[in-house]
Amino acid sequence: MVAITPKTELSAVNLILRNAGETPVNSLSGELPLEASQARETLIEVSEDVQSKGWFFNTEVFKLSPDNNGNILLPPNALSVRSTGASRSIPVTSRGRKLYNMTPLASGDTFTGAMTLAIVFGLDFEELPSVARRYIALRAARVFQVRETGDEMNAQEDNQDEQKAMAELHAEQLAAEPVSLRQSWAVQDVLSRIPSGTVL
Repeated sequence: MVAITPKTELSAVNLILRNAGETPVNSLSGELPLEASQARETLIEVSEDVQSKGWFFNTEVFKLSPDNNGNILLPPNALSVRSTGASRSIPVTSRGRKLYNMTPLASGDTFTGAMTLAIVFGLDFEELPSVARRYIALRAARVFQVRETGDEMNAQEDNQDEQKAMAELHAEQLAAEPVSLRQSWAVQDVLSRIPSGTVL
């Protein structure tokens, strides 16, 4: 019996190519045929778009401190950032690789203390869970087919598989979310602003 393994980047690119009636490739190293190169670019583009929404598998909370210049440097693969927990009252964004304070009349990229941040990371395709790889590959296949062939009819048929994969991804998201409301980030953010000793 053949073991079922998660999609690799190569198998995802070949899915995109086969879906558009193009010839699959044996490797993604070296110089690729134009169609394969475009298929790979589409996969990366769709992957970034999907991941930027923030999921259980690519969102983490960190407490980051400023460096000697007062700057808080963000990881190079940070797609988005928001303040959370005790830092929630300070609106932030990223500018370049630095955290930027968006507080009106007090904006800037220098901080005097640590910030608690929820960071959404952009992960390589093969670092993603299987359910996310499947959804991204199917969505990229549909996008590529419409762009390359303009075949809306087949794209609608592909959309059914894509919608099913999306539903499976959302089911995984729900299963990964905290069962207790007190464990959720949203509730923790609210609780962090309630004075200590308050009876709930």
